[in-house]
Amino acid sequence: MTRYFLDTGPMLGVTFLHDLWRDESEQLFDTDNTLYTCDAAIYEYCNYDGSNDLDTADIDLESEEGRFGQILSKVRLAQRSLDIKLQSYEDDELDLETLTDEFIEETGLEDEIKPEELIDKRIKPNVSEYLVKKIDGREVTKEVAREAMDDLCDEIETEARNMQAMLARRVKRAPEREDNWADTKKRLRFVDDRIDKVILCDAANMREMDLLSRVVTTDSNHMYSNRDRIDAILGLTIVFIKDEFSEARLPSSPDTE
Repeated sequence: MTRYFLDTGPMLGVTFLHDLWRDESEQLFDTDNTLYTCDAAIYEYCNYDGSNDLDTADIDLESEEGRFGQILSKVRLAQRSLDIKLQSYEDDELDLETLTDEFIEETGLEDEIKPEELIDKRIKPNVSEYLVKKIDGREVTKEVAREAMDDLCDEIETEARNMQAMLARRVKRAPEREDNWADTKKRLRFVDDRIDKVILCDAANMREMDLLSRVVTTDSNHMYSNRDRIDAILGLTIVFIKDEFSEARLPSSPDTE
């Protein structure tokens, strides 16, 4: 088995059907590798409520705040908007592509993800696949469309909560550090995100314990783009999720149990 340390991205990826990195995250979690994360990543995932601080927040995988709550809220809002919007269509104006496009627009993904080709290649196929199964060969009328989109949003919410519960069982929490690694954080000043600095220090602490050396991220900005500098300072290998988890089975790694 391989040991990997996860930042927030792969956990969100396996949680939401319409996440950019859904397929790779599923493949990662389907393996028998040992997966770790830390309080900082969980805080960002589902505990940050807009005012609480990492040092004082209650850290658990049962809350619906953080990025988890933000995405869930957008899906709920989209569900209501889609029901109203689809009533304005004529039956002959509706097809699978239109429904998929409307879901993408109402959930705000067009504004969040650039370039748009990523949405076409990575998100639309998963949404379309669900709708094809739900529609099951029926003519796409207004009634069928509203039913399918309602079920899609319900399924995303239900599956998200199931995946959140799975994370609590599947992912191990990193050991606490003995100090706050202030000097190391200063050396990581090129990593602009404060939470990412903490995540990296928690992973580096595990590397010093000879437990692992690989961090899986979906963050191409703060982490992966600085992977060489992070490796030089912390001795961590930053793995971009698509580079290592795009196949059904994962390669072997020196971090074995």
